[in-house]
Amino acid sequence: MADRVWLLGVECRVKIGVPPTERRRRQRVLVDLGLETETRAAAARDDFRAAVDYRAVETLVRAEAEAGERALLETLAERLAAAVLKAQPRVAAATVRVRKTPAVMPRTREVAVEIRRTR
Repeated sequence: MADRVWLLGVECRVKIGVPPTERRRRQRVLVDLGLETETRAAAARDDFRAAVDYRAVETLVRAEAEAGERALLETLAERLAAAVLKAQPRVAAATVRVRKTPAVMPRTREVAVEIRRTR
């Protein structure tokens, strides 16, 4: 499947980090999502009902990311991919990239983890 819908820079406030002190305050995490889906039918009819619901995906991702706390970006990425695949039957595969400015690495601008999961 060659079609992919992207949601770029979904901003979340997340309790994340390895040291417990890093998880005391919510940090800004940006999530990029690549959703592999067939877009021809929706495009041919110009009908949003035949497409992935971008707003529902954004709402789901933000709610999942902001619930609880995690040590690893890898864990967050896995949970987001699983939630999207479960909730969106039109999505055959999800690429999830999570990015944050690392609080414990002041000379590194950003840390990112990217995964791709399929049904």
